[in-house]
Amino acid sequence: MSNANIAGILADRFGFTFTPEQVAETGRTETSTLYTATDDTGHGVEVEVFYDAVGAQLGDEVNTLNSRLALAAHPGAFQPRSVGTTDDGKLFVLREAPSGTPLSDLIAEKGATFTPQEVRDLLGPVAEAIDDYDLKGLSGFVARSITPERLLVQPQWSTTPVKLTLVGPSTDPAGTDEEAAKANVEKFANVVALMTGEQPREGARTCAGVLETAPAEQVEMQQSNESVAPRPQDGYRKPPEPYAYSADGTYARPAEPKKKKSPWPWIIAILALLLVALGALWYWSTHRGEEWAGAEAEIAEAYPKVVSERSGQKGWKDLKCESEPTEGDQEGKIRCADENLGVSVVKYADEFDRDDAVPDPSEAVVLGSGECTINSYELPDANPQAFVMTPKDKPEYLFIINGSDAESQRLDLPVCE
Repeated sequence: MSNANIAGILADRFGFTFTPEQVAETGRTETSTLYTATDDTGHGVEVEVFYDAVGAQLGDEVNTLNSRLALAAHPGAFQPRSVGTTDDGKLFVLREAPSGTPLSDLIAEKGATFTPQEVRDLLGPVAEAIDDYDLKGLSGFVARSITPERLLVQPQWSTTPVKLTLVGPSTDPAGTDEEAAKANVEKFANVVALMTGEQPREGARTCAGVLETAPAEQVEMQQSNESVAPRPQDGYRKPPEPYAYSADGTYARPAEPKKKKSPWPWIIAILALLLVALGALWYWSTHRGEEWAGAEAEIAEAYPKVVSERSGQKGWKDLKCESEPTEGDQEGKIRCADENLGVSVVKYADEFDRDDAVPDPSEAVVLGSGECTINSYELPDANPQAFVMTPKDKPEYLFIINGSDAESQRLDLPVCE
């Protein structure tokens, strides 16, 4: 299949605007050809086209595979986005473009000298991903991926040190889910053995079980007394800057300094008058402005600590919030700004429309942790600074923050509240 054919599929079926010159063949497997389309802004996708036409055993399932892709979302794997057939009946898979260096290169450089804790740190998310796919009856989606060549080590800032490639359905003969899941665990155990130089662990029923190579007490001792991988100085990854969470798990901001009350009566009188004036101003400000409607009302409901209750009122950091015209696939947009700082909150119909508007996730700085994780991208050549932020817990929303000290202000933006 030519690059022009791939560009045509991406345009006709998914609305992408890649030219044939922006499409390149980037690899081959035993059963397929891999193409990557990348534009000048860094947006990219991967398309895998299989050699053989879809057989009868898979043909009836192609239409249902897309609904199953929603189950196949895990940070330890590059996400498959869509499945279909070409005009000549061949299966293809659209997924996010992979990036990184093969784990086999790291093994060749370091040798079979990885400690058990280093293996856990590097392959923990991969083990969770494989077990998750196996549990959901999608073992075949990762069966081809569990080799050192198809596991990619990520950049330093990534919270996921290694990710699976080639995730998604294939034309390979499939056994039962139980057989495929067992084979996946054995493949994973072989990868671990290549890293440690030991015999593959037998008897484990899950990939997480393969990584349990020492009692809990011994693991705690290693963690407290040894420097374990991946460390920033080792070049595997760099932990992201965390959001300012307090010990009880709540989002913590610096406390506002309290004003000292004056003991003099005339100052008290002035303060009383000011309080009356502020009360009147508060009443006026909270009862003016139009109510948000449609998608903008959904934005205000989703992020009440960023967006004001009504149009024209003040939101986060006393920024005045107003409706903004939408562009492209956007359903609604609210911008809150003053002369120094601005924040736009944009709502899309779904995650796919939003992700089309941002660079590849591999280029993001990951903020937050747990259920609330945010991908942050710096807009190049923006003056003053501007950043795009995409929360993973609300995949249809996108934030743009720009202006004075936007880089540090974005860490204070209550996206995770």
